[in-house]
Amino acid sequence: MEAMFCAINSAHECILITTPYFMPNTAILTALTTAARSGVEVKIIVPYESDSVVAQYATDSYIEECLNSGISIHRYTKGFIHAKTLVIDDMFSSIGTANMDYRSFSMNFEINALLYNKDINQQMRKQFHLDLQDCEEVTLERWKNRNIARRLKESFSRLFAPLL
Repeated sequence: MEAMFCAINSAHECILITTPYFMPNTAILTALTTAARSGVEVKIIVPYESDSVVAQYATDSYIEECLNSGISIHRYTKGFIHAKTLVIDDMFSSIGTANMDYRSFSMNFEINALLYNKDINQQMRKQFHLDLQDCEEVTLERWKNRNIARRLKESFSRLFAPLL
C-alpha cells in the first residue's frame, strides 16, 4: 500500500489502474482524487460484473466520488477482468496479487513486482489501452441517475468493504 501511495503521489501525467475490486482505503482514495484534481489523468478499469455481488456494490460506492474528482472509470465488458496493475507516467509499473482494497493493503499476504523499466511500462500502457477498447466508460450524468435501491445497496456494502 505504501509503495502504491508513493507512486500515486509522484505522478505528473497519468495513473492507470486495473483492479477487480476497487475499495481503496482513505489514503489511497485521497491520493487518487488529489492527483486527478491536480491535472493528472487518472483512469481505472474495473469489471462490469464482479464475481461477488457485495464487492460489486462496494466498488460502485466509490464511483461517484471518483467521477466528481475527475477520475475516469471504465467497466470491462469482455468478462471478469482479474488483472491487478498500476502504471504511473512512463517510469513506474506494478503488477501482482494486490487489489485496490482494504484486505490487500492490510490483511492479506500479497506480492507485487515494482518495475522501474520504460520498456515494460510502455508494454503495460499499451495493454491498458487495449483493455479500454473492451470497456464502457461510466459518465457522471448517467451514474447520478441510478435508482435509490441501488444506492442503498452500495452504501450498505461499503460498510463491509474492510472485510471483503
